[in-house]
Amino acid sequence: MAEDRRIRRTKKRMTAALGTLLLEKPLKNITVREIAALADINRGTFYLHYKDVYDMADQILNEVFVKFNEIVSAYEPKKNADTLFPMLVEIFSLLAENADLTRCMIGKNGDAAFVDKLKNTIHEKCFLHLQDLFHFENEDEWDYFYNFIISGCIGLIGAWLEGGQKETPQQMAALAEKMILKGIGAFT
Repeated sequence: MAEDRRIRRTKKRMTAALGTLLLEKPLKNITVREIAALADINRGTFYLHYKDVYDMADQILNEVFVKFNEIVSAYEPKKNADTLFPMLVEIFSLLAENADLTRCMIGKNGDAAFVDKLKNTIHEKCFLHLQDLFHFENEDEWDYFYNFIISGCIGLIGAWLEGGQKETPQQMAALAEKMILKGIGAFT
């Protein structure tokens, strides 16, 4: 059953409030009272949807991860795949839709568990398949390659979100694809 439009708007305001507060301080220091005040709701409304601030953050992040998993699962790597663009556009669009929260989760007051979950999902859904397709001889080199690419992508996402998302998801997807597939050669 789809959520009522009013409920979606209320949750969106609460999520925005949480994102704003996460820019100022870590999750453990945020109170329901602060979220309610910033979202212009009463605390009872908050408790209709969430048990506490941690439950709220978990539910929101789980929704993002469900969507993220759907995106990466829909793009099965193929031999000689020369484009990641469609998948990357969807990922950057998802990040843009959840920019405040995502920026906070990978920023200075962020959640290392969130970043680890993101890395593990990408590893399981994308890189393991690519490793099988391209048969890297040296397992250690493959692991270094994966860590290099994933850390670069997290850094790219963080810089884009911190910079106010001046570029569109399509522009960022094109840039990420160039960097992943061609490295520094994409800029020479």
